[in-house]
Amino acid sequence: MQIFIIGFMGSGKTTVGRKLANKTGCSFYDLDHLIEEKEQQSIASIFETKGENTFREIEKQRLRKFHGSDHYVLSTGGGTPVFHENMDWMLANGVVVYLKAEPAFLASRLKNEKSKRPLIAGKNDEELKVFITKMLEKREPFYKKAHLEFPAKGLNAQKLNELATTLTTQYPHRQTPR
Repeated sequence: MQIFIIGFMGSGKTTVGRKLANKTGCSFYDLDHLIEEKEQQSIASIFETKGENTFREIEKQRLRKFHGSDHYVLSTGGGTPVFHENMDWMLANGVVVYLKAEPAFLASRLKNEKSKRPLIAGKNDEELKVFITKMLEKREPFYKKAHLEFPAKGLNAQKLNELATTLTTQYPHRQTPR
């Protein structure tokens, strides 16, 4: 089983991905971390030195060339589903889970992360809320294509167990990525 975790930055994709991998017996990987390892620089540095377009191309290549174990959970970046038909590729090659979050929840989680995240660096709290709202409007049509949607806020152990059960019972035989 291949599981792709998508959602806006700050929705908890990495944390939920790790816990979900543990519950389903899958290996866990984080796409941003894989990119940083391969490129030998941070995502913020890639954005700064090479630009977002180059980063998105690197992201696409790393996603398509990723070969984990046969059973894995891969947390993606917030923009991954939006570019280069990545969403269609993930839908065809695994189960896509969207961690849905409201702008106020995301802003509260991201306000102290601005220096680590290139798309929100330098924004004050009000600009951050406006940015999140506008970006969610653009990204939501991609996110909504996911096989499953779960709320990011309040995703406790019980709900995580429900998600794991849903994945293993409804999607037990998803093929290995091509």
